[in-house]
Amino acid sequence: MIKYLLLSALCLVFSCDSAINSNPGEQLSEKEISMFKNQIVRYFEGSPKHVNRSQIFDSEHDSYYQAKANSADLMHYYVDKDGFTYFAVARIAPSLKLKKVATIGRLKMGKDSLIYYEEICRTWKMDLPELSSKTKILFDNIVNKKDVSKYYTKNSQPDYWIEFPDEKIFYNTKDRAWSLKEIK
Repeated sequence: MIKYLLLSALCLVFSCDSAINSNPGEQLSEKEISMFKNQIVRYFEGSPKHVNRSQIFDSEHDSYYQAKANSADLMHYYVDKDGFTYFAVARIAPSLKLKKVATIGRLKMGKDSLIYYEEICRTWKMDLPELSSKTKILFDNIVNKKDVSKYYTKNSQPDYWIEFPDEKIFYNTKDRAWSLKEIK
């Protein structure tokens, strides 16, 4: 009986998805982390005032985006067997006290350029300890290709996890931007 219980416990432990080793500092140098944030900052960060989406890559905005990349935190980083890089990056959110939002996404690099970019979800703004723990749970689920819809606002109240996507907003991979769904 004891052997059966031990064997069952071992099977249960090994059949469960384990946490992903997604610590960027264990996989990338400080320079590589900085380069990575600079590659994606124009997507996850808003544009400067009076600048439309088609102008975000103009060189005159380089210093704005450099400052935004420097202030962002690469919280999680993982490359899967298919070559997709999963990431979670946090940025400061407007608030009376320090709060941040996290964007969790995935991308694929070509030889010299970004060939695919998708933001899978964006969290609500949160205090740092809460953001850290919730982002890790979301990130691990996303990398393990598990459904995270139970964390959408409509399904998770009174707790707040994912602000986008929702019933009205989706991530448009063609435009690489959050967009309103068409009302039918």
